[in-house]
Amino acid sequence: YTCKESFHGASFASIINFGAMLGAFAGGPLADLIGRKYSVMLSALPLASGWAWIAIDSNYYGFLAGRLLTGFGMGMVTICVNVYITEISPSNLRGALSSLFQLNLTIGILAVYLIGEFLTTETTVLASMNTENPKGFASGTHQECNWRLLSVIGSTISLFMFFGMIFMPESPKYLLTHGRRVEAMAVLKFFKGSEYDAISEINAYGQKNPESKQENGSAESDSTCAETWMSRSSLLPLSIMLVLHLTQQFSGINAVIFFCQEIFLDAGVTNPVLASLIVAVVQVGFTGLLTLGLLDMAGRRFMLTLSLVGMACSCLAMSAAFHLKEIGNRQDWLAVLSLLLYISTFSLGAGAIVWVIMGELLPLRIRGVGGSIASGFNWSCSFLVTGSFQFMLTRLQGTGTFLVYAGVCAFGAVFTLLAVPETKGLELEAIEALFAKKDN
Repeated sequence: YTCKESFHGASFASIINFGAMLGAFAGGPLADLIGRKYSVMLSALPLASGWAWIAIDSNYYGFLAGRLLTGFGMGMVTICVNVYITEISPSNLRGALSSLFQLNLTIGILAVYLIGEFLTTETTVLASMNTENPKGFASGTHQECNWRLLSVIGSTISLFMFFGMIFMPESPKYLLTHGRRVEAMAVLKFFKGSEYDAISEINAYGQKNPESKQENGSAESDSTCAETWMSRSSLLPLSIMLVLHLTQQFSGINAVIFFCQEIFLDAGVTNPVLASLIVAVVQVGFTGLLTLGLLDMAGRRFMLTLSLVGMACSCLAMSAAFHLKEIGNRQDWLAVLSLLLYISTFSLGAGAIVWVIMGELLPLRIRGVGGSIASGFNWSCSFLVTGSFQFMLTRLQGTGTFLVYAGVCAFGAVFTLLAVPETKGLELEAIEALFAKKDN
């Protein structure tokens, strides 16, 4: 019964970001070392064990260890799953299939809210249980979720991913980089049909990547080659990804989620669970539009720019709503409208497309380690945003804080227009060629 505003509660909430940062940095090299398939399977183990640890432990530091493990698994998933989906998807469906990752994430959040509400019961709290609790929470009847059962459910779902991946083949791109042409041919036919001309694709890959390993041969790993990493064809897409991840995390998404329940409460929605459910439903709905083919029809650059422009306008409106509240002219409808517009435009673009583009822009020879760097940087930014948010709120108030976030979104929109190439409908080798031409 520790209050969430206490040091213990803050540590419990934030340590998952630290674990995810470590997992993301580990996931890419692991995907290059043991393969995309087995790295996805391996990422399920810290998730399952972390949830199980939380379910059975009764010690605060045991809870922290469980959260750290689940965060580590989350970080691995963000890189390993994205790389696997990118490499097995046909070019005309790659956007829709890659955005399924973000859609399933939002569906999972919604499911946890619903299951948590179902598992919530009223519990009597006595003052003697925890003397650190604030007076308003020291004693009385409160609602408590059966979080142990919820943790068991989380562990079970993680194991589903582990056993489900047993029946999936390895990525054909990974097999080709390791000279396993026969296996790659079988995998290509598995994904694209028995009549597919896999030989032509494999020969084309060999012509564009003569440095790849020959059958049963050996070659120095590209990921350890300084020349590979210092080439513009590697540095340029990696730099683009780092800026996009920075923009995504400093765009204000954490602040909007933080203020979600307060904004709905001011508007008359007194049930905090209902407020969270409304936001989760909006996220699922608008992210779902990407998986229906909108991303592959409209293009990555257009949708990401549109998303960031909408987010910038939402943050400006949110800033105005906070200013009106500070001067005593509260306009709750403006705050709610700004919140829903922000969530919808974020879900329609920045939430998913940054991860989609990451798997497409990074060349195959650095995709594992490069994706790990970008993903780890994303979680590092998330950790920094979470830590700096209260400081910004104290110094700038809500008005100034959301003005800063509006500026970040506007910068991201301009950067996307000027620096991010359109990858809609292009094969991964063709996207690599865009940056290889710049090298020449």
